[in-house]
Amino acid sequence: MSLRTQSIFSRKSLGRVSLLAGCILFCLLLFTTSAISLHAQPAKQNPVGIAWQVRGSWQTQGLAEPILTGDAIQPGSLLLPGQGSTNHSITVLLPDGQRILYECFTSEDCAHGFRVPSLYRKPDPLGVEMLVRIQAVLGNERHDSSTVSKGQYTSRLPRDEAVAVLGSGNRVHIEGLVQSLPNGRYTYDLQPLDHAYPQQSHLVFDKTAPSVELALPASGLYAMTIADALNTPRIDLFIAAVKPAQEASVSKPFRELKALMSEWNEDYQGWPIHDFQRAYLKSLMSGEKQVPTAMNANAGVKSSSSAATPAGIIPKERVDATAEPSFSPNPGLFDADTEVTLQCSTQNAIIRYTVDGSQPT
Repeated sequence: MSLRTQSIFSRKSLGRVSLLAGCILFCLLLFTTSAISLHAQPAKQNPVGIAWQVRGSWQTQGLAEPILTGDAIQPGSLLLPGQGSTNHSITVLLPDGQRILYECFTSEDCAHGFRVPSLYRKPDPLGVEMLVRIQAVLGNERHDSSTVSKGQYTSRLPRDEAVAVLGSGNRVHIEGLVQSLPNGRYTYDLQPLDHAYPQQSHLVFDKTAPSVELALPASGLYAMTIADALNTPRIDLFIAAVKPAQEASVSKPFRELKALMSEWNEDYQGWPIHDFQRAYLKSLMSGEKQVPTAMNANAGVKSSSSAATPAGIIPKERVDATAEPSFSPNPGLFDADTEVTLQCSTQNAIIRYTVDGSQPT
């Protein structure tokens, strides 16, 4: 088999031994081309996740439009790779800390569907809001051909994000990752995300203390590359420069987000921390009042192009798709060896898993 489904869970406990660290699980989902019926659901649904790093073509069961990066994904929904082609992968991020990777590499394997797991714990309200904001930012960038950064970041430079308060002469003090640079002379290339200001190159500053002082054109968002005296790039920095009156409304939620990202990624690697922090800063600085503070299962979910889908209507479960597998106890961190049972309510379903982080075969 070339199918891979990776599920990464995050839960804090007193112990640091993770029984399920890197546990990889999938339940093979067979389906046919039979007709799909619809039935009404309650208006209020669980918060949803987002599609991240979509490669190849994907659809949600019952919806004709393709899944794009940033689209909302319902927990428990069935994701279908494109028919007649291979090499599909999609990463789904859920607001309870789960990160799930689905991949297929052959026509036979890509003929199967993939079940998104349900939320296994009540998500932190900040996690729900974060995904709402990230979804909005990614959606806006898809429609803005002038956006500075598109898709996922590929450079191997160390990355950092900072909120900086404008002082006299629009100068800001930056700490964070720049503290690790030796004292000396450096240059930086500055790219404002506001196109009202031009790009600037080879601006010079001297580092003589843990923090550095830089000059910026005005408040706003800036992508910056810092290079050393040999013109070797050292740090990729993203700055949200705020006026003193803006500091509380940007700095506090950004600190809370960084703490949540650190918690989710401390034990289970894989969350796109820097991409998320940059997108979150974009949403905080945009001043968009319409950004919601909560997301339900219908928010941002595309409707089928073949037939209008009223609000609160979602495709009914297919009788030929396996149910979502369950863990007992729920995934998390444990302070001692723990017996775990994996179950699937569908008769004759196949569960494949590993407990060492390797892919199932």
